[in-house]
Amino acid sequence: MQIKEAVEKGLPLKDVLVIDAHAHLGATVDGWMYIPTPDADTMIKVMDRMGVDKACIGACLGSPDYRRGNDLTAEALKKYPERFIGLARVNPHYPEDIRPELERCFDLLGMRGIKIHPTSNDYPVDGEGYQEVWKFASERKAFVLSHTWHDTPTCSPGKFVSIAKKYPGVPIILGHSGGQGKGYQEAIKAVREGPNLYLDLTGSLITGTWVERMVEAVGAERILYGTDFPFIDPFYEFGKVCYARISEKDKEKILGLNAAKIIRRATEN
Repeated sequence: MQIKEAVEKGLPLKDVLVIDAHAHLGATVDGWMYIPTPDADTMIKVMDRMGVDKACIGACLGSPDYRRGNDLTAEALKKYPERFIGLARVNPHYPEDIRPELERCFDLLGMRGIKIHPTSNDYPVDGEGYQEVWKFASERKAFVLSHTWHDTPTCSPGKFVSIAKKYPGVPIILGHSGGQGKGYQEAIKAVREGPNLYLDLTGSLITGTWVERMVEAVGAERILYGTDFPFIDPFYEFGKVCYARISEKDKEKILGLNAAKIIRRATEN
């Protein structure tokens, strides 16, 4: 049964590896975005219904209170070690704490990736405060997921090209692929210039048509399925890949095989 047919029948994808490369955990700070079911238990139930094998998660508290946020992520990892991949959070405004916190997250809490949000931290991704993140990721063979958005002073996709060239061994996932039309074009250009850069399909504005355009532009091997779950209903994000007019092999790469390679490299370290 093809992926599209299984989805139309309401069946979970049991024979296809599915990894959500961009998910969150827990409520937002001060309730700035209402999330009805932000807990790990409910997330697992939804993942089971869809046939999602794993999700890369970083707690919403990660921007203002990264230590507490990392502890919340660790609790979910401990409860569901086979289903969640932990993403450590740090703050570039406290550069002296970045390495100690990342060492705690990787060595004691079992995390394998790093999530940064230059917009929330109001700090440019190529600034000095983030340098320890890139150095640590390079040393540990870890991957980095970063929020990106077109035409911002902190994280326009083009800013990542120089970082990718300086740290060629670090897989860098461009969260939201720039956020909107011009951003997608900028992100595509960046991925063409940086072989360790990846497009991320997270975002309500990325349609199936854009999935097709991205595959044509950079190849399915450079694209990762992501949802922003539980911010956004993951079924929409799921559907735009499953219904895209691309080959079954390309869908399988995007839905999970590409992320599996990145995660496996980090886990083997």
